[in-house]
Amino acid sequence: MNGESGFSKRIVRDIRPLLWMVTLGGMALAFFAVWRGYTGSLPWITAMVGLPWSAHAAVCSCYMSMAKSDHREGGITYEAARAHNFEEGRI
Repeated sequence: MNGESGFSKRIVRDIRPLLWMVTLGGMALAFFAVWRGYTGSLPWITAMVGLPWSAHAAVCSCYMSMAKSDHREGGITYEAARAHNFEEGRI
């Protein structure tokens, strides 16, 4: 695994727990607001939870696009594997 690919995978992997914390925190905050008698609307909680997930979807889309370009003929990973005769673990 080269350095850039490893870093990209780590970014995608490391952000998931943060997304779940924001999601569960938003749900807890909405529950608390309703429990305490708040009668207004809660669109700010929807934005607080939805926007990070949208950003994560964009990051994953870009990562998948990069992975597709690296793993086809002429791509970085494909060419490195071909240089080593497609031996497992040599990249």
